[in-house]
Amino acid sequence: MQAGMTPYPGGARKLAGPGASSIKYDLLTALLVAATCGDAETSRLALRLSLLITARYNWRQERFTVGQKEIARMWGVTERTAKRDMAAMRGRGWIEVSMPAARGRVAQYRILFDAVLRATSGYWNAVGPDFAARMSETPEAPGETPANVVPLQKPAGALPAMDGTLWSRALAELAAKDPAMAGAWFARLAEVDAEGGTLTLMAPSRFVAAYVETHFQTRILAAVSSQDTSIRSIELLWPDMPG
Repeated sequence: MQAGMTPYPGGARKLAGPGASSIKYDLLTALLVAATCGDAETSRLALRLSLLITARYNWRQERFTVGQKEIARMWGVTERTAKRDMAAMRGRGWIEVSMPAARGRVAQYRILFDAVLRATSGYWNAVGPDFAARMSETPEAPGETPANVVPLQKPAGALPAMDGTLWSRALAELAAKDPAMAGAWFARLAEVDAEGGTLTLMAPSRFVAAYVETHFQTRILAAVSSQDTSIRSIELLWPDMPG
């Protein structure tokens, strides 16, 4: 999947392109299984967030713009209840306000999918061990019963040693700014080549490639470009990627 300089550029193969639907469906499946299997509050919030995503989420801009009155109408509740549940989602770290409401303008929100997936991981096995394995990038061994709670990410490990490659230099810069994020996500990528203005990276799975591309491509491109100004785009591959 090729990443441009900004999230979801038109023409790039991202969540708006081929293969995009699978990651969207996985995210919605994770929310909806939490809605059916979770406690009362988790169920209510997960179901209502799912409706906001399907009805109003702009995948290209990574946000949804909707007023309290419209939210209340969609959910079939009072505006006071809508305000309370939106606050509950913010309290759980599921959403954040990216632009506050102002006169003549409704608020804009971002969904923090990393937090949402962490919150739903305990319910993934209800969908099936294949779904749980895919979401956690844990290969499903034949005849093996997966654990009841599947971690979203493998524990962050040590960063690869500096080997002089463009990616190792960019990775060191990223780790200096955010060690936890670099260890959890960026250290899992390996450089394939850097030619023609594009840095090609290999991810361990399609899910990691799509998630990194969705949430971190601008950050990665900035770090890479600071090391080599000729790099204008990032391409993410994964082992079983169709030819």
